[in-house]
Parts: sequence; structure tokens; C-alpha cells
Amino acid sequence: MALTPGIMWMGKIYPPVWHGEELAPAELFGNLRGMGVEGIDIFARAAEQYGADTLQAALNESGLKCSCYYIAADLVTDDPEKKQAADEAFPMGIDIAQQLGAPICFTHGSQHAHAGEENLQRYIDRLGEKLQLFKATELTLVIENAGFLLHAADPMVRVCEALGDEGLRLCPDTGNFTLWGQDEIDAVTKCLPWTVHFHIKDYAERSEEDGVVRGKEAVLGQGITPVETIIGILKDEGWSGVLAWEPGPQDEEGVTESVRELLRLIG
Repeated sequence: MALTPGIMWMGKIYPPVWHGEELAPAELFGNLRGMGVEGIDIFARAAEQYGADTLQAALNESGLKCSCYYIAADLVTDDPEKKQAADEAFPMGIDIAQQLGAPICFTHGSQHAHAGEENLQRYIDRLGEKLQLFKATELTLVIENAGFLLHAADPMVRVCEALGDEGLRLCPDTGNFTLWGQDEIDAVTKCLPWTVHFHIKDYAERSEEDGVVRGKEAVLGQGITPVETIIGILKDEGWSGVLAWEPGPQDEEGVTESVRELLRLIG
């Protein structure tokens, strides 16, 4: 498998409305496949809204592949209800990912609300517990750089050094490195040995005040994130996998331009 163009089902395309017309999942997936997209990352909220059977049928009809299924869970909290929700989310997410044919599960919901060494260690411990659920499957669990807890490459690598033997892998987000003021090239290079999936995002601008970061997402290729250089590194290193562009506030033209740019960069 070479570099494969993908998209996250979020931002402008979720819920699926295109030039004012509401679309069924199969119609949206068909449009994306017609643009040249081959994989789609699906959040649990979509399965809850439409049902896994509907999404499976839409994938089959369109020819898109579910490249990654997302499991929302706070693995750091001590709140009993949130801990129970996390415990329930993983088995359910694994079942749906298998039904949709996704090779990868992505867990999110821990990094943004927590920070600090104690919370990072708790995150590692609880990720380790959840990884045991994947041992009887062919699924790979990944995490991304995000939030206060895990926005830099070094802690990402640290988590994988602790849990890599248990199967954990990484999904670097190019734009999140930009948002948090990281050296994107250095960060991606450090994460690459553990990386099996990518989020491709471009920021038009970023700012920081009193530890709070803000940014404005750009049409892919029109911002300050060195996306072209990063994809060049992936080609040089012979990396294979899905590059999932993350739609933000772009309009339909911006989505189309971004997908076209992703295809150009992949070549």
C-alpha cells in the first residue's frame, strides 16, 4: 500500500450537506469517491446517528473504505460515570470498526481536558488496559498529538515506547503540531517509526496568549503548515498508509480544492 488519500468525516461535510442539499451517507460517500478520496475516517457519532448497517451499506455502494473508526473516551478522568462510559465505548467501538472493515481505531477525548505528569502516566496505564481488548482482533489502536496532555512529539514517543509492544501506534496530526507551536518536521520525523495513520491539516495562522493556543484552519496547501515537505518525507522514507485530510470551516469550494491538493501532493 502506498500513500492513500483519505478524509475525516467532520467539519463542513458533517452532517452531509452539499450546496444546501442534505445527502444520505451513501450519496456523500459517492461524491467523495468521485473526487478521488479512497478512505474515510468515521466517528462514533455517525454510527449513533445513522446506524452501523447504514454506514456499511454506504461504504459498499460507494467503494470508499473505512480507514479508521473513532472511539470517544476520557481515559484520564476519575469521574465514575465517565470511566464507565469509556469502559463501554471500547468494546462497542471495536465491534463497529470490525463491521465497517476499519483496520485502525483512534481514541480521543483524553488529551484536551488534562495536563501534567500524573495525568500522562494515568493515560498510559489506562491505554494499556484498553489495548488488551485489541489482542483478539486485527485492529490497531492509535492516538494523536493534541491538547495540553500530548501535543508534542516527545511524549507521543514516550507513550509508544511504553505501550508499543502491546500494539499501540501513532496518528500524527500535522496541523496540531502547528497549532501548538511545534517544529512540524522534527515532530513528524520523531513519530514516524510508530506511525500507521496520518491526519493532514493546514493552519492559516496561529497565536498563543497565557498558554491558550488559537488558530484558523486553511484550505490545504494555502497555510503555514509545511504539508508538502512532510509528504515528501513520507515518500522518501517509503511510508505507506492513509493521509486523512481534516475538513474544518471551509466551504464546498474549499473542500474540493483541499482534496485536489491532497491528490496532487500524493502524486
